[in-house]
Amino acid sequence: MLPTQEQAQIHRERAYRLFNETRINEAIAELESAIRLDSRDAGAWRLLAEIYGVAGFYEPAASYIQKCLQEDHTYLEGWVMLANIYTQIGGHFLDLALEQLEQAPSHDSADIHYLFGNIYAQKGEVDLAQQHLKKALELDPNHKFARHDLAAVSASQ
Repeated sequence: MLPTQEQAQIHRERAYRLFNETRINEAIAELESAIRLDSRDAGAWRLLAEIYGVAGFYEPAASYIQKCLQEDHTYLEGWVMLANIYTQIGGHFLDLALEQLEQAPSHDSADIHYLFGNIYAQKGEVDLAQQHLKKALELDPNHKFARHDLAAVSASQ
């Protein structure tokens, strides 16, 4: 019999395949099996967060990505995902999104600066929004959203 971590990996890999085939319920079942075998499987927690987030169930998605980050604090995309989820919820969760981005292991990412800019724009802090959106474009001149959002924020002044 395979060690539990290897068994968990098999279930997680099946879940990725099923998710890509849009067989969501089966993917969730595979991920639950992976987590029963290895509750520290950051990849399984991350995919659960993605599935629930895409479906618009933001609170469970936030909980799952937090579990992922507990297991792998250096996972930059996880910090981005958590901030995105909080941004989708809006309201006082925008402050939580900012706190999560501050905890990210690196701030040298166009996506991180884009999110900072987006959050500050939603909070009405135009100067900070512009500063971060410009930094996102400096890091990635072809960022697919930063240029559009910078123009929108600048036009709102």
